[in-house]
Amino acid sequence: MSAEPCTIELTSLAQRIAEVPGVEVRVDEPLAPYTSFGVGGPADILTLPGSPEGLAEIMLVAGNEGLTPLILGNGTNLIVRDGGVRGIVVLTARGLGRIEMDGAEATIESGATLAALCCRCAHGGLQGIEFAAGIPGTLGGALIMNAGANGGEIGQVVCWVEVIGYDGRVRRHDAAELDFGYRRSALRDTPGAIIRARLSFSQGDPDQVYGALCEAMAVRCAKQPVAMPSAGSIFKRPEGDYAGRLLEEAGAKGMNVGGAMVSPKHANFVVNCGGATARDVLDLIEAARRLVEDKFGVALEPEVCVVGEDAK
Repeated sequence: MSAEPCTIELTSLAQRIAEVPGVEVRVDEPLAPYTSFGVGGPADILTLPGSPEGLAEIMLVAGNEGLTPLILGNGTNLIVRDGGVRGIVVLTARGLGRIEMDGAEATIESGATLAALCCRCAHGGLQGIEFAAGIPGTLGGALIMNAGANGGEIGQVVCWVEVIGYDGRVRRHDAAELDFGYRRSALRDTPGAIIRARLSFSQGDPDQVYGALCEAMAVRCAKQPVAMPSAGSIFKRPEGDYAGRLLEEAGAKGMNVGGAMVSPKHANFVVNCGGATARDVLDLIEAARRLVEDKFGVALEPEVCVVGEDAK
């Protein structure tokens, strides 16, 4: 979801949000450092809640002003345009990362990283999250897009998800309501911000779970450019094929625009080689997409989310 243009006095709005206990506010804050790609212009108001209660207050303020905040976790699977984001941006990764284990289940706040969750499950010998090893995002983003790899998806282990609406109220959605599918869920169109979710795993042997996590991570490191700034897979998998294969066969590997390049390691990744702008990245993505459509007649669908405004 993207923020709407901010038509009210920014200083006054920022001051009101800053009065909420446990909420940090930064005005005209560059968003590039908060994204895995390292590109993007500033947020009018960046807010960093330290608790679900703080998040609820931000959502209430936004709702009263008719604003739709942009919710950020680790800023993965995301490209922020060079002009930045108007209105309010909420960063959950810094203050909403609590994980509470309860037997073979866990209640996890939306800003918790999948890496932290994998570690906690390995320690307890809990199976079901191994597919997420190496996925760099937070739980909130993973739930919205039903993140997955190696045959597993986050929707497979969800019991329920709680969302704070613009009235400050919390609503719980059972997994059956969320319509989890390939790289999508009903949460994308659910008004509000995810607070937490309950996930259910199966009991296993800690050594075996840890070994499976290490194996999944090794495969990811071998195939993907994990050492370079990127937004993960750029295109969704087309039916009956793979975006990476089509891009490689079309000759996209190594293409570049400015500081952005299609990874020589995996053609479905665009990496920031240094100094890339969002415009570089988006132009390169479009050029690669056209190559595949011209050669194979396949219209690749973006997996990465694009938010914000172009630079003026």
